[in-house]
Amino acid sequence: MRKGCWLAIVLLLALAGAAGWALPELPEDVLFRWDARIWGGDVAFGWKGWDLFPGVDTVLWASAGAGYQASHYFSNKDDSIIPADPDTRRYENLNVDWRFGMAQGIVFNPAQDRNLVEFLLLYRGKYHDYIDKNNVLALLPEQGGLLQHSLTAGLLFDNTSVDKPSLNSRGLYAEFSAEFAPEWLGNDALGTSDFWRLSLGLTGYQPVLDTPALSIYLADRVMLDRLFGDQVPISALGTIGVLKKIPIGDNPRRALGGTLRGIYTNRYDGLVKLTNNFDVRLHFPALTLFRLATPVVVAYFDAGFYDKMTGVLQLDQIYCTTGVGVGLLALGFDFLLYGSYFLNEGRLGAVLGLGVHF
Repeated sequence: MRKGCWLAIVLLLALAGAAGWALPELPEDVLFRWDARIWGGDVAFGWKGWDLFPGVDTVLWASAGAGYQASHYFSNKDDSIIPADPDTRRYENLNVDWRFGMAQGIVFNPAQDRNLVEFLLLYRGKYHDYIDKNNVLALLPEQGGLLQHSLTAGLLFDNTSVDKPSLNSRGLYAEFSAEFAPEWLGNDALGTSDFWRLSLGLTGYQPVLDTPALSIYLADRVMLDRLFGDQVPISALGTIGVLKKIPIGDNPRRALGGTLRGIYTNRYDGLVKLTNNFDVRLHFPALTLFRLATPVVVAYFDAGFYDKMTGVLQLDQIYCTTGVGVGLLALGFDFLLYGSYFLNEGRLGAVLGLGVHF
């Protein structure tokens, strides 16, 4: 029932876009963004009507989101062992989060009419309600749910853009951030959080072909995450704190389980994670349907290391997945179905993506 509710929301958003529905025209200083998840969504409003420094934008952001997602918790430290039925390690997470903060420009990019380098200060609150029929979270501090507050400071560089009509992405996005979730910030009311982390992300896009029939570009992303603290919940162990440019959507990113397509969520969680994603992305502009949906093909190779809960990155084994995704770019989203192969275990799988992976 809950899944059906969230699916209905996503479909309504899609139908709204297809029908050409739009918000009333917003003032020039007001920004609006929305993002859909597989089972949920996010909305964000920004205001840049007041500049703290001349020549650069000061943007105040506020966002809210909610969703449903299924995860796995593999507590066995011997990561070579998978239960015969992985669904015995599965639980569901109904979650709500809310964020507000400020993006302060440091260097402005006139060509793109936006900040090129900016400082981000962000508060995030989140509530997790777990449906744990298999008792996989038993004895964990957050087994009854989680209420968490955190503060994040980040430095971002972004000159990325999307060419029209080829849909080739180009440019570089880099981010360094520090997140703080101390217990004294109210993080002992439901579950317990007392940690901080450093995260680094670097993403680049390079076009290689631009023709009416076929456009191709390369995409690569590297992410590094290090957690510190005495009470680190599974929602932090299973994620990488790299942020998007605005406080909306998939922040933070998933760790090896999820960032490496085809690996169960919350597998290979840890205090230190290093991942790389490489894509070759093809669009077929000449085959666009009804000026709305463009066919997309993605071939990828993902790789990563983690620390096996030692606090030191273990480089003795690299975890790798590869595969191909096919789908449509429509309404600003890439609806992709990946065929995935986990090289370490010789396992095939399927992954549904709402939006390209990065």
